[in-house]
Amino acid sequence: MSRTKTLVLTALFVALVAIGAFIRIPTPLVPITLQFACCLAAAQILGVKGGNSVLIYLVMGLIGLPVFTEGGGFTYVLKPSFGYLIGMVTGTYMCGLIVKLKGDKIAFRLLGSFVALVIVDLFGATYMYLIYRYYLHTVIPIGELAVSAVALFLPTDILWCCLTALAGYKISKFTTRSNR
Repeated sequence: MSRTKTLVLTALFVALVAIGAFIRIPTPLVPITLQFACCLAAAQILGVKGGNSVLIYLVMGLIGLPVFTEGGGFTYVLKPSFGYLIGMVTGTYMCGLIVKLKGDKIAFRLLGSFVALVIVDLFGATYMYLIYRYYLHTVIPIGELAVSAVALFLPTDILWCCLTALAGYKISKFTTRSNR
């Protein structure tokens, strides 16, 4: 992929992740958004470089641009949901790495998406627990946290994993043919 195409797609995915933050369904602890789907799409299309889109988005929010679900600024690191953003950066890079290595096989694209899902949920739930416990001094039972911070999102997240892996696979076949 040319450098220009990569830069344009990176900027597009930065915008899509930002827009995805505002398309949300409210839930008790963290809203369901389209951010995860946009992160997976970035990894499926750009490979490892897809992580750059999410990292740029994260930096934009931390320097104060109101691109996060609840605004922006460095103090956002104290929000219980901030761990999901860290997980999205890490998960997108890992998914992109798996796609880069074996993206010609749909099973590996699915594996990359599900690895990203595990990373996002692990970072998100762990960070949320730590912020609630040690910063907000509120104890959330692990069972309640597992339901509210992970299980609630699983149906849509599994759908996003499958759809983005399939779309990435189909798009890669199309772009490979058109580059001959």
